Amino acid sequence: MDMKTVKITNIIKLYTLLLLTKKPMHGYELIKELEICTTQKVSTSHVYPFLKILKKNKFIMIVESGKREKKQYTLTKEGKQFTDEMIDKFSIMINSSIQKKVKQCAHCDCKIYEGGYKEKELHFCCVHCANSLKH
Repeated sequence: MDMKTVKITNIIKLYTLLLLTKKPMHGYELIKELEICTTQKVSTSHVYPFLKILKKNKFIMIVESGKREKKQYTLTKEGKQFTDEMIDKFSIMINSSIQKKVKQCAHCDCKIYEGGYKEKELHFCCVHCANSLKH
């Protein structure tokens, strides 16, 4: 598997992989779910060329079903592995950006992402920790 041939360059591609990890989907169903996830209009030109690349790299397989032979896209074993690797890479990026925003309580050492209490350039998780340091 050559990951260089499949590039995740936008949120549509990432969400496409994530949605396919949940269940096999038809193209129209995938587009509608992508619109819900991204809160933007998603056209077929956003999705089908990427599905074609995934198929070429054996990351998805297509099963035709029903009277009109609707195509259903499902991740292969290699596709699941690729998706897991992409999730790991994106997790590292997200985690590193969040870590910059995390403060540590000057009293109890707990991590503070939002809120907290600041006194004399020191960060506290709550007023009680700030008061306990004064005593």
